[in-house]
Amino acid sequence: MKKLTRLLVFLIVVTGGASLLLAGCAKKPSKPVPAPKVAKPSKITVKKKVKIKKPLLTSVSYHGFFNDKVVKVVFQVSSPNPKRWKVALGNMNDIIWELHYNPKKYKVVFVAYGPADKMFLKKNNRLIPLIEKLYKHKVRFDVCHVAMIKLGIKPDEILPFVHITPDGFYAIIHYEMMGYSYIKP
Repeated sequence: MKKLTRLLVFLIVVTGGASLLLAGCAKKPSKPVPAPKVAKPSKITVKKKVKIKKPLLTSVSYHGFFNDKVVKVVFQVSSPNPKRWKVALGNMNDIIWELHYNPKKYKVVFVAYGPADKMFLKKNNRLIPLIEKLYKHKVRFDVCHVAMIKLGIKPDEILPFVHITPDGFYAIIHYEMMGYSYIKP
């Protein structure tokens, strides 16, 4: 009998507690706490290009490896996107700045093929000032003749100081075999 009484009391307590929960008398969940406000990102954007006043290469940079060597670099661009052309020319400008003002001996070539041949057109070209600046710093510009034919570009439509190479791929292979380091920005 004692066991039956204990079981009955147990059932009353359990079912009574459950009924309280069902009736809503139990503790209600608290209101959701709003998430802390996240600070908005600042509207400060870098509008000016960072200008480095001193060359980064010094006589001890890379354990003096570049001191007595001619730095040879060949850049390759084949993208149809003019923004990529500008980036590639900007990268080349940075390297020329570093090498020219350090001073180091250098040979830099820029090979364009495919749709990138259009970057050397005389008409409606916003890149001409940068291209001419690089040309004054002894950069050689090569353009692929095969791509010119496919794009319908005539030799008199490109800038006068740009060299027409028979094939852009072979030009890059040629420069690499001559010891140039290959860069594709």
